[in-house]
Order: sequence, then structure tokens, then C-alpha cells
Amino acid sequence: MKKLALILTVAAFIFCLGQQAQAAVIFSDDFNLENGGSGVTNYTGFANWSVTNGSVDLIGNGYFDFYPGNGLYVDLDGSTHSGGTLDSGSVNLSPGDYVLEFVLGGSARSGSPSDTVRVTFGSLYTEDFTYAYNSGLHSISRNFSLASATSGSLSFQQFGTDNMGLILDNVKLSKVDKVIPEPSSLFFLGTGLLGLAGLKRKK
Repeated sequence: MKKLALILTVAAFIFCLGQQAQAAVIFSDDFNLENGGSGVTNYTGFANWSVTNGSVDLIGNGYFDFYPGNGLYVDLDGSTHSGGTLDSGSVNLSPGDYVLEFVLGGSARSGSPSDTVRVTFGSLYTEDFTYAYNSGLHSISRNFSLASATSGSLSFQQFGTDNMGLILDNVKLSKVDKVIPEPSSLFFLGTGLLGLAGLKRKK
């Protein structure tokens, strides 16, 4: 019975390997190449974004570096005391499954109130995130599916105007596809099933 259980476990594991997903990156930005790697307040020169409302600060790398070791990142409430909105512009998507990933963190400045950021992708996704100043960094992942081709704009909108907003970093949108089992996986699965048949004959 132990051998039988082992064979079934191995077969199930190999089958699951064949069902794992691989991701093709559609859009990605960690902000580390902005402004030659140096922070600056009220930054508008983003390669992949437009500041469509208020202002944001590009910080980190030793410049107002509230989360050392994370390169550059964005304070979504800029130094004009006007909550900012980062907008990616139109992103075209084909039918399929997608995963949106990003990092949001508290302002990391003692005494500042909780902040809220609204994350949207066209009409497909909207969610508000509220964090206290000392909440740390949060890695967030959201999945959605498309039945037909569409386009949308990814945006991060800060609510609040006190010059101390949520921190944004490591934004990535990927399309997820199922992996077809490799021939070697099918071979081992077949071998396991043959072993199972042999055990039955012995019994």
C-alpha cells in the first residue's frame, strides 16, 4: 500500500507540473532607471507614466529613502501637497488570463495619517488600498480574465494632500498561459502507471 501511495503521489505531482502557468510580461516598471537613478521631488519625467493629477515624488537610493535597499520608488503624494495620479496610458490586451502585481507601502513618516490609493485598470479592475504610515511594504497580486481583446489604462490615484503619501514600487502586468506537459513528464507519468499495474498483478 505504501508503494501504491507513493506512485500515486508522484503521478499527481508530475501532472501538476504540466499544469503550471508561465507569464509573459506586458508592462513592467520598478522606477530604478528614472532620472539617472537619483530621486527628485515633483517628478514628471517618467518613461512609462504620466502624472495626470497633482504631483508625485521620486525617492529612494539615499534620497528621502524610507525603505532602504529597494532602489527608487514613488511617493504618490508629492511635495506640492497635492495627491498625485500616475497613469500608464493605453495598454492593449488580447483574450486570456492576466495577473497584476505591485507593491504599496505606508508613508513611513511618523504621525502622518493613513493614506488611500485607488488602483484601476480601465473598467476591468478597481480597488482601494488604505495603509497606516508604519504598515511597511505590501506585495499585492490580482488576477482577471478577458473573453475578448480590450485596452485600458493602469492608474494609481492618491487621496490626500499632506505631502506624505503611499509608496508605490515594482508594478508588473503579465499574461498567464498554461504550460503543455513536457514529453519527459509524460514518460515518468506513464512509468508510474505501469508500476501501479504491476503492483495490482502481484496482488
